[in-house]
Amino acid sequence: MWSRNNEGYSDYTAGLAISRVSREERKEQRMSKKRSCRRSDNESVIHDKAVKIRKMTDEQLVHYIEDRVEKARSEGFNKGKAHSKPAPSVNITALVEEIGMVKGIGTGKLADIKAILEKRLVGNGNG
Repeated sequence: MWSRNNEGYSDYTAGLAISRVSREERKEQRMSKKRSCRRSDNESVIHDKAVKIRKMTDEQLVHYIEDRVEKARSEGFNKGKAHSKPAPSVNITALVEEIGMVKGIGTGKLADIKAILEKRLVGNGNG
């Protein structure tokens, strides 16, 4: 196989080099793809999802990702809500009476403490 090299001379080695490079490129292209018959079921599902995502337009892709993020947030919020313990209810009157038994706290301070407790705890659904 005779070919011309860069300098314009007929050269047998130039043809060999070109054919070798093109053969190696074809070999790499063939080896890069995995035959679908050799995929496991799990790999096939993942491959199908990846192909579906790759074929999406920009708008579809953004919508899909935002939807997935919102779903993850709501699931996380619901899990956190399920694991959180409800706040114990506080009987403000009983608490104020108990604080009133402490020496040195008069009725004036007791009224201030009761007002603060009602302000903080009644707003949270306690009382």
